Amino acid sequence: MVKRVKRRIPKKVVDELIHMCEQESKYGEKSAAEIFRGYLGLMDKYAYYFFSKPWPKEYCFEDATTFTDEDRDFLSENGEDYGDRFVVMCLKKNIFLEGFLGVFGMFWTRQAHFKQFVRPELQPIVEVFKSFAEKDKNPRSVLSRLKERFVDVYAIHLSLVDLLDYEYPGKEDALLIAGILELTHTEEGLLPCNDYLCRNQIERLHEDEGKLPSDK
Repeated sequence: MVKRVKRRIPKKVVDELIHMCEQESKYGEKSAAEIFRGYLGLMDKYAYYFFSKPWPKEYCFEDATTFTDEDRDFLSENGEDYGDRFVVMCLKKNIFLEGFLGVFGMFWTRQAHFKQFVRPELQPIVEVFKSFAEKDKNPRSVLSRLKERFVDVYAIHLSLVDLLDYEYPGKEDALLIAGILELTHTEEGLLPCNDYLCRNQIERLHEDEGKLPSDK
């Protein structure tokens, strides 16, 4: 007999989840109500994972930033809906009987996963970028050479944002990165992103206009 999953989140979670949805609605096109319904829909769709265990009494940072075999198996079940599964995992890890940690908890879970599983795969791109940047400061040229090696523009974008976040490159390289990031959005088809590091670096690029070699 298949055990029936009890699909219920603690009452104290609801108000805090709604508050997070209201914050998210300020930076996107969906209303808080639409975002909230979307989260509930994902909880229901993946109930077998989301409601697989009783909710803990208190929030535990270590549990929220450690990924079990169950978590990894869930994420790897279907690559086509990986994004939705990742959101569900982050929600699950930040809900407890007395509430929901919200934006900060979700951020910490995402960062921990990125550090453990994503950054190691991006490191080759970072190292090749550094080798190119030693002699070439033209954003279009460096991006073209990176694409020849790695093809995936999104991975290139992600690796350069991560480089800005963790290695604090010098001003000249930081402006080169900004030029490449802008090109990924204006010429390479990536949609505008909400990553503050990307936005801020591109703003700095325009403040220092003329300090990078021209493509002409």
